[in-house]
Amino acid sequence: MIDVFSEQLIDLHAACRLPPFRNVQTGKPAHISSMYRNILRGAVGACGERIKLETVRTPGGIRTSLEAVQRFCNELTHPDHWRSTTKSRTPPTVKSLRASPG
Repeated sequence: MIDVFSEQLIDLHAACRLPPFRNVQTGKPAHISSMYRNILRGAVGACGERIKLETVRTPGGIRTSLEAVQRFCNELTHPDHWRSTTKSRTPPTVKSLRASPG
């Protein structure tokens, strides 16, 4: 969650120009649609879970923060270091549900 008073907010066009989102081969900034993709659908992280870029809606438009970009990249690379619990991607089977007490 972005704290608007303690984190440095940037608009999405500025986020496109940040090094993590630039094209590796050409160095060109990312397209704005790729930023919306990272916000709405997320990117697949190292553990196979989808990680979304955090944003906040302000009167000036949708913003993210430099710290949120850092958290996004950290989650994609090393999910166990930044998250205390991880969700399982496989749903429980009928057999495991029958075996569990409750």
